[in-house]
Amino acid sequence: MKIIQVQTQAEAGGAQRISDMLGEGLRARGHEARTVFLYRKTDVYDGNPHADFILPRPPNGPVGQIRAVLGLVGYMRKARPDAVLSFQHYGNIAGTFAARLCGVRTIVVNQSGAPQRRGIRGILTWIDRLMGVAGLYHVNVVNSLWTGAQFARFPAAYRKRLNRIDHGVASPVGSFDKLAARAGFGLPAGATIVLSSGRLASSKNQAALVAALALMPGVHLAIAGAGPEEGNLLALADVLHVRGRLHLVGEVPPARIFEFLAAGDAYAFASTTETFGLAVVEAAISGLPVVAGALDVLKEVLTTVDGQPAALFVSPDAEGIAGGLVELFSSPPRAAALSSAGRKLREQYAPEAMCAAYEALLLAGHLGTATIPSITSSAPQRLSV
Repeated sequence: MKIIQVQTQAEAGGAQRISDMLGEGLRARGHEARTVFLYRKTDVYDGNPHADFILPRPPNGPVGQIRAVLGLVGYMRKARPDAVLSFQHYGNIAGTFAARLCGVRTIVVNQSGAPQRRGIRGILTWIDRLMGVAGLYHVNVVNSLWTGAQFARFPAAYRKRLNRIDHGVASPVGSFDKLAARAGFGLPAGATIVLSSGRLASSKNQAALVAALALMPGVHLAIAGAGPEEGNLLALADVLHVRGRLHLVGEVPPARIFEFLAAGDAYAFASTTETFGLAVVEAAISGLPVVAGALDVLKEVLTTVDGQPAALFVSPDAEGIAGGLVELFSSPPRAAALSSAGRKLREQYAPEAMCAAYEALLLAGHLGTATIPSITSSAPQRLSV
């Protein structure tokens, strides 16, 4: 099959990491898979032989957005894919629109956020609801039970297209020396270092991590990521007099994420909204003891199949994060138990299982199968919501 994956922006984010793994897995299974970005945001995909860009930079206003969508239509007409996989709110809308205009037989979208009622996200939710009810796309993938439950009040015509496929999460290949990893990212060799990763955005709540530094003298914090909150985080660190212990290392490409995680003594995640939490699962799988905000979805995905928590769950504020980290640092057995549980998640979220589940969806659509096959674990599952 010829498969096109549609992403909104080219950057080192969680959704992009999923499509990277999917593309690699589908190509290994004999399919032709490429990823097209509506626009290039950073240089992380420059030179990638399987990536294309519609626009060379973020669109400027409605005219630029229309250009991106029309460019995607032209791209698909030339590529003539058998199936389209789309990601993120704008990617789902643009990908479905272009795929429909070009007569693509199988269209699969991914829900990267819970439904919203207000603002631009509320508008996007309304459009997604209409597309699902009208059957403009064929399958609607959610990546956790929690996410699927958020659509419980949507019409039955929408819900019948929901399928759950847990994200695949890569595991480190080999091991990294901690001192070498710290040197590679410009981090102090002898310090106690807490790591975090993710887009620097208000929803990721990295401000709580910076504020926690003021409650933990001598501890350093290193955050991998880029985004609009960078200036605010630095300003907060100055106000709290912790600027010398905060390290913003910038965007880390997927190929180096486990090298970065090897540099830490613990990992903290204070995000206030997630549908899966790929970054924190990566940290747990790497073996770092994790302190995470007590979101229901994180409690779900950071629990092993035998019921062991792979994180210490706390209130996602400065006091909660600092208290959880101090508890880990003062109790090596507790930290070791969390590390052990985190490593068990490797099999639970094996990328191979995710790729096989998506392939089953795509083949079912391509062959015109009426019922999507239902298999256990990360395979396609109809959700009763």
